[in-house]
Amino acid sequence: MKAIADFAMIAANYDAILLDLWGVVHDGEHLYPGVHDALKKLKEAGKKVVFLSNAPRSTALIEAKLEHLGVSRDLYDGVVSSGDTGCRWLASGSVPWGNKYYFLGDPKDEKALGDLPFQRVQDMQQADFILNVGFGDMLRQVEEDMPLLRDAQALNKPMLCLNPDLEVVKHNGARHPCAGAIAGEYEKMGGKVTWFGKPYVAVYDRCMELLPGVDKHRVLAVGDSLDTDIPGARNFGIDSLLVTGGILHDESPANVAKLCAERNLDPTYVIPGFSWKTISAPAR
Repeated sequence: MKAIADFAMIAANYDAILLDLWGVVHDGEHLYPGVHDALKKLKEAGKKVVFLSNAPRSTALIEAKLEHLGVSRDLYDGVVSSGDTGCRWLASGSVPWGNKYYFLGDPKDEKALGDLPFQRVQDMQQADFILNVGFGDMLRQVEEDMPLLRDAQALNKPMLCLNPDLEVVKHNGARHPCAGAIAGEYEKMGGKVTWFGKPYVAVYDRCMELLPGVDKHRVLAVGDSLDTDIPGARNFGIDSLLVTGGILHDESPANVAKLCAERNLDPTYVIPGFSWKTISAPAR
């Protein structure tokens, strides 16, 4: 794990970047300092950028959010989301369940399945599967959903998780649990979960579809999570850059190294925040 001060130090080593959003590019409300300039420099250098997000929503909604934050469409080559990848799977006809689902998540994500021919039901017994996109209330904790999960497990209901993130850091520094925390507890009690998003390979395969002609070994994954971003890069067999200014912002460099060691993770590089300041490119 090599510490670097800015992305320009390693840019020459890669042709494409898989860039996490929340915790790397923005905090939900604002772009992080230096990000916009880094994206411009990547464009000027001829690098490909695909945003890879564990968001349980369509790429169109993510692109609209990026535009609102000041990231124009010409600064990146595509968006891949856990939600969109899961919906593609559902649309493929591969789903082994019926079309009725029980929804777990924020009301703003109620349309996570878009126009797909699936029906939401209010009674768990009538559901063919649980659609898990997170919490309906940011202040809600996993423990509050345990009775519901126990009932679902007793009924042998499968769960589709469209956001494997365990937690998110809001712009004010507050930390809140995500859909992955619910799905993890469901698996612990014996429930069956189908996951889409980082660290699972399907989203990386989708990214490569948007990068025709790019050698996989010239692709770098950038993210801030030791639960999803860095393991995902390892699982897919590509280099990784750990950004410590997001979910790890309260951790010292020594503790970040300790956390990596405890998880048997070895990011290729570590950086405080995603920025571009100098023009040097040492060998890998």
